[in-house]
Amino acid sequence: MTRILAMPRCQKTKGLGADGASRRTGIQPRWRHRPNLSNALAPTGEHVVLKSHEAGLRRLAGRGVPRPTSRPPAGPAGRLDPDIVMYHGSAGAFAHIACRTAFPQARSIACASLLDVIDAVRAGKADAAVLPCENLLAGRVPDIHLLLPEIGLSIVGEIFLPIELHLVAPEGWSLEEVRRVHSHPVALRQVRRFLSARGLTPVEQGNTATAAALLRQTGDRADAAVASELAAQTYGLTILQRNIEDNPFNMTRFYVLACEPVVPAPQEQDILTCVLFEVRNTPGALFHAVGGFAHGGINLTRLESYLVDGQFVATRFLCEFEGHPYHPHVGRALDTLKRHSTSYAILGTFPMHDTGARRRADTEPTTCGTDPQAHALDETGRRGV
Repeated sequence: MTRILAMPRCQKTKGLGADGASRRTGIQPRWRHRPNLSNALAPTGEHVVLKSHEAGLRRLAGRGVPRPTSRPPAGPAGRLDPDIVMYHGSAGAFAHIACRTAFPQARSIACASLLDVIDAVRAGKADAAVLPCENLLAGRVPDIHLLLPEIGLSIVGEIFLPIELHLVAPEGWSLEEVRRVHSHPVALRQVRRFLSARGLTPVEQGNTATAAALLRQTGDRADAAVASELAAQTYGLTILQRNIEDNPFNMTRFYVLACEPVVPAPQEQDILTCVLFEVRNTPGALFHAVGGFAHGGINLTRLESYLVDGQFVATRFLCEFEGHPYHPHVGRALDTLKRHSTSYAILGTFPMHDTGARRRADTEPTTCGTDPQAHALDETGRRGV
């Protein structure tokens, strides 16, 4: 029997101040009971709640985490419309830029710790979190992938952000004086050629903006940082050299996470679903588990393995595919996945970001995420977070 992977639940208090009143209206909240999810699809205004999401979270009882009393704020067509967004880092970090780009009307708040970001959303102090998950040059961001199964948040969107990395230092410092370069490990991996060619020593920091702010404290002219132009402006630094990334087409993808799923309706186009599953360590286990996607003509955009239980055996997989769980052919593929898995959970179903939709369409000539007999996707259905 398939064991449903569960994630801790969180208490959600949408857009509330310290007194519990809504910031937008000043009205004391009136909590509503959750709708009955006995049906496969439970319409709630413009969005739906996946029954599989709810089932995957039933194991949370006993962890001492309160059930949420409201959904995250949703805009048209099930899109998230947050008042407060949390990110890991300091002002000027790329996660900060991603927050401002995707949610210009929301208040973006920095947290020094990744766990603090997660706890803030789970406690209802913020409506959503924006966390990096992978970079075009450096690959996946390890921390968030390790935390995804346990943090109790749902993936409700994605953001693609072009990354421009600059070498920054206080006014008056010169490139010739620099011996050490501070930044986030992922950013340092993206400028390895630049550092190697000049014999510069990389020094890891918590994030790019923190590295930039640190230069003001050290005062050592042998130090510089790799950061964004916004970070340089925020901390009064000058750019010694622009665009030092190894590849000019650099881009980072961010997950948008919330306490509750905000799921687009099945008829929406350009939908991604993210699942986490485990299989037995036997020949053909993965082949049989994902075989239903091939039979259904469903495109897998991502499939990554993880080592679990301290063993060098990859039996846990993170999988993303194009399609909605309530499309019939997708449902059949998920049934196949469940039959051949020892554990399974949907981490989120969400609309593709505009950039992600275009990039996936450019590399995938076939129709994916719809029934094989259905018409091909066009540009009109693509939308962002």
